[in-house]
Amino acid sequence: MQDILPFFEPVGLAWLGLCTWLAAAIKRNQGVEVWLASGTWLTYSTLCCTALPSILLTSIEQVFPVRPVSSLLAADAIICLGGGASPAPSEPLGIHLRGPADRLATALLLAQAGKAPTLVLGGGQYRVQGEWRSEADAVGAVLFDQRWSPAEIVSLGHCTNTRDEALKVARLAQTRGWKQLYLVSSAYHLPRAVRTFERVGLNVIPIPCNYQSAISTGEPPIWLSAPSISALSQFQLWFHETLGSISYRWRRWI
Repeated sequence: MQDILPFFEPVGLAWLGLCTWLAAAIKRNQGVEVWLASGTWLTYSTLCCTALPSILLTSIEQVFPVRPVSSLLAADAIICLGGGASPAPSEPLGIHLRGPADRLATALLLAQAGKAPTLVLGGGQYRVQGEWRSEADAVGAVLFDQRWSPAEIVSLGHCTNTRDEALKVARLAQTRGWKQLYLVSSAYHLPRAVRTFERVGLNVIPIPCNYQSAISTGEPPIWLSAPSISALSQFQLWFHETLGSISYRWRRWI
């Protein structure tokens, strides 16, 4: 039962639908339709049934090595890029932790280990009950109320993107005289983030976390498998970062 269950989930049903379309096109012997159905089926199968998405994502996740916290020297501040939480009044904590929440957990680990006296929080803006609220402000308030961070907490407020986070940190660094910064983010996002921060003149030490590819998490690659939403998610992350790097390079942000 476990072997066929993936085919009854949305990703699997879509794959079965493409198989049905391809079989019908072949039966009708419609040349153009056969080529279109074949190309669509092959592309979709490659992205959700093979190890290719994991391999692509691993190629950017392993740019920077894992750094044991015990080996890290003291720095001036810890920069935690946003994306791991959003304001949520219905939650007991007042925030909803999302996929990249490892960023926040890793930044807190560094702060609790005394690696820097200041923890800087980035993040976007979310509409909650008709009101716009900052991720960084909401997370900062929780950390302060719960006393989870021994370091000073500084919110960057609403940031539109990684470039905006870098510019705001650069202004803080100039005002406070910061020279050495830890930059915490998802391993797949760090290559673009590091180049963005360095572009505005900051000296950052990358701290990767939130590994998503099966290979990076220690699982052997499965070259052929049932349709999987995790494979599509891994491809989406790689594709987003690839397009982001192209866009940032075109704008001369990296």
